[in-house]
Amino acid sequence: MEDGMSHLQQRAACVSNISDVMRQMTWQSQKQLLRTLSRPDIGLTMPQMITLFAIRDAQMCRMSELADMTQQSAGTLTGIVDRLIEDHLVGRVRDVEDRRVVQVTLTPLGQERVARVERVHHEEMQRMLQHVELGQLHDLDTMLRLLLDGLQQMCGDDSHAVTSCSPMLTPIQPV
Repeated sequence: MEDGMSHLQQRAACVSNISDVMRQMTWQSQKQLLRTLSRPDIGLTMPQMITLFAIRDAQMCRMSELADMTQQSAGTLTGIVDRLIEDHLVGRVRDVEDRRVVQVTLTPLGQERVARVERVHHEEMQRMLQHVELGQLHDLDTMLRLLLDGLQQMCGDDSHAVTSCSPMLTPIQPV
């Protein structure tokens, strides 16, 4: 036992430290993402980015499906999509099987904007991790995937369990 602490006490102290680091990382990464999105060559809000990535992942979807994917109300989402349409990032398309149904899809400009966000994010990750050795990167990747698995299980979302072999399902894909 270290410093007279039991195994359970040591574990509780480690969990508390990890929780504090995760809170700080969440805060700092959110601030960095907002700075990235506000760049003149990107110019998106967080809800717009979430919506663009959800549409990209679905390729084409109904507004009701998009509302479910993004956890936004239909009214809020309509305003976001209308703005993305005005910016020529998203288009409305009639369903080929039911012409009454309208779906949304990314335009080529929307695809390029999503790719730009991913590129910038990748560059920022490279800068942030430039001083970390390769072995440490592998260890960090393994630990973060374990943490993500635990979080997804806690949230009841084990449909996207992450292993070292499977790609991570996140709004930002590797470039």
